[in-house]
Amino acid sequence: MKTYYILESIEKFKNDALPKVIYDILKWALIVAIFYLSTYFLPKDFSIIKFLSTEYLIKLYCSIFYTLVVFAITFLFFKKIYAKKYNALQKDNFTDELTGLKNHKALSECLTKMIGELKSDSKIKTISVIILDVDNFKHFNTIFGHTKSDQILKNLGQLLNNDKRVTDETFRQFLRGDEFVVIAKDTNLGEAVKAADRKRKMIENNIFNVNEVFYKLTVSCGVTEFKKDEDTFDTFLNRASQALMTAKNTKGKNNTKSHY
Repeated sequence: MKTYYILESIEKFKNDALPKVIYDILKWALIVAIFYLSTYFLPKDFSIIKFLSTEYLIKLYCSIFYTLVVFAITFLFFKKIYAKKYNALQKDNFTDELTGLKNHKALSECLTKMIGELKSDSKIKTISVIILDVDNFKHFNTIFGHTKSDQILKNLGQLLNNDKRVTDETFRQFLRGDEFVVIAKDTNLGEAVKAADRKRKMIENNIFNVNEVFYKLTVSCGVTEFKKDEDTFDTFLNRASQALMTAKNTKGKNNTKSHY
């Protein structure tokens, strides 16, 4: 038991105290380095009296200038490293690992931003959403297993990503799910229904190759257009989900329905 607490204490020290110690050491090392640089260029016989002379003032200004240059270069260097790491982290955070599409977090952020722009009378005229759901995918998953199902979803995600228009953004709705969402900017309901039907037929006609074994899929689509004076983020997506349920409850599935 004592051994357990000792190991736990060591682990806590490594996770909490050690990074702080390292941070403090680096902070003081930087301060000492700046102080050293600021005095390095001053003469060894420096004094207050001599300081008042023009010659020493010039040397002091040079010392300050070199210190500021070093500090600026160091600051820009670390800022660049931080920016790269931050951007990479952001990309990972908003990307679905399986399909490479943007995930539900990115969907929430993107759609919220578009709705805000639309309601503020920006250049965006309207927004429509298409939700695509693979027909009978639970049955497919049960028969063929998670590995092949994941590969199918990956291929489907790539197919949808390659098919998107300039005004489209494609997302995978959930981490473990077979729903995909297309946000169509400047696209009215009629145009969105046509786009959804085109995607649906493209998927129906596609042959999915997984390790030289070939599969066919169909999808059902739910479509709606944003009501500028009535809708919120939730009501908008809920209505698209209702349209999708209507499509999936239609005999034979593999169709597109819209609600407005």
